[in-house]
Amino acid sequence: MQEVFERNLQPLDEGTYRLRGCQIVHFRYQQTLHRCILQYNLRIAEDDTGHGWDQWVTGTIDAEGRTRRTWKKLQRSDSGQTLAGRSTGFAPFSYIPDLDMLVQVFPFDRQLSALGYLATDLPAELEPLLLERFGPGGWHTHTWDIQPVRYVAELRATQRLTMRARNAATSRMGEKRFYTKIYKDREEGERTFRMLRTLSEENGAEREGFGVPRPVAYLNSLRTLVQEEAPGVSLQEMLLRGDETIPAVHKTARALATLHLGKVRAPRRHRLQDEIALLRKNACLVGMIRPHLGPEVENIFDAVTSGLEEVPPSPIHGDPNLEHIMLDGERLILLDLDRFAEADPVLDTARVVAGFATMSHEFSFPRDRARAAAQIFAEEYFLHVPGSWRTRFPLHYAGAILKSAGGGLRNRYPDWSEKLGALVEEARRSLAGEIW
Repeated sequence: MQEVFERNLQPLDEGTYRLRGCQIVHFRYQQTLHRCILQYNLRIAEDDTGHGWDQWVTGTIDAEGRTRRTWKKLQRSDSGQTLAGRSTGFAPFSYIPDLDMLVQVFPFDRQLSALGYLATDLPAELEPLLLERFGPGGWHTHTWDIQPVRYVAELRATQRLTMRARNAATSRMGEKRFYTKIYKDREEGERTFRMLRTLSEENGAEREGFGVPRPVAYLNSLRTLVQEEAPGVSLQEMLLRGDETIPAVHKTARALATLHLGKVRAPRRHRLQDEIALLRKNACLVGMIRPHLGPEVENIFDAVTSGLEEVPPSPIHGDPNLEHIMLDGERLILLDLDRFAEADPVLDTARVVAGFATMSHEFSFPRDRARAAAQIFAEEYFLHVPGSWRTRFPLHYAGAILKSAGGGLRNRYPDWSEKLGALVEEARRSLAGEIW
């Protein structure tokens, strides 16, 4: 694809650029829409200056001629003109006929209309709300900077906003960081904002054993959630740095148990049928990439889905990977609560334990340390919840490993396809009662 992009990316000026690298970083296939979305990271160098930078580019392929029709529609709109003056040096979008592929150059995204604007501008309605967070007194913006953090094409994007402000009375300078999250789905952003506000009010979340980032605002016209930066260090970073993590693992397990046993109201329900659909999607992906594993993956899928049944729901995080668990002294803070829901609580537990287990595959983390952390977490968690929950854990853990296998493929972790055999074996051993 490097040569394809070199031929087809359209510079907006007379400068000449060369591609020094091309790596696919994420893909997904939307089966019901017959749409494939491929996200690339390009390493671009400017010939005249030697200046280089990384550039996200998305290729979208739709069936039945829809790709070309989408491109034509974009040409008739003013989308490209809006970004022309603040782009990365290339046309915001283009079309590759040979591949029937629509190409979008970040920060242009046809589904995230606010992204290009928020990549370079600070909304007037947001500025006073951010300055309020500096405390009492007359604070005025000195400088601000926006950097992209995470981007899933045509779904959502997260940016870090650093604001430096000066106090008019004392001339003292202050700096704070915020995060903006832009959504395709307007309701998803509104739902998350309302939930964060409820959990933040009167320390409601703290009473349940965890904290959440403080929300600043939801900008409805931009479909954008703004929140304060959460303090602390993620559990994943602590492990990778070699910090003493046993107390943190114990604390995380107790906090998660408290959440699951608490009375926090979740905005939606994640039912067993929803979980089965996720498992099916990941099982199909693993079987497609490694056909020889297909029969074993199907056996695992059948065992998990036939063994589970709908249970009384509890509030769950929904995606508690180790990056989303922050430790700030004695406080535990949960990030990224878009999937906060009512569901079987053991889904969360299995996801955390699978996060420990897959660290040895994702980061070449020592397997014995990963296994020890997983065992400590599971033992501590199940000390605080009903005993019946533990009987469901081997099934959910196998499912969580299956989802991790599929997630690593979609996010193009290095050499991940070579590690699928070990992950499938881990799921099989869980079902056979050889681990837990």
